[in-house]
Amino acid sequence: MFKRTVKFLGLRISLILLVVILVILAIVLGLMLGYGGLGGKNPTDIFKPSVWHDFITKLSGK
Repeated sequence: MFKRTVKFLGLRISLILLVVILVILAIVLGLMLGYGGLGGKNPTDIFKPSVWHDFITKLSGK
């Protein structure tokens, strides 16, 4: 009984981790595609703090 419970929990936890990793990967690829592909800029620049600062400044109107 205990082995079945541990196996079940291990399967659920690994499934949850897989989903979290896939969501993070989709967000990163979406940011890179949007900034690089649609924006016409270098896709890796999306990870620079200056780009995010400019983006937040434009959104807040300051």
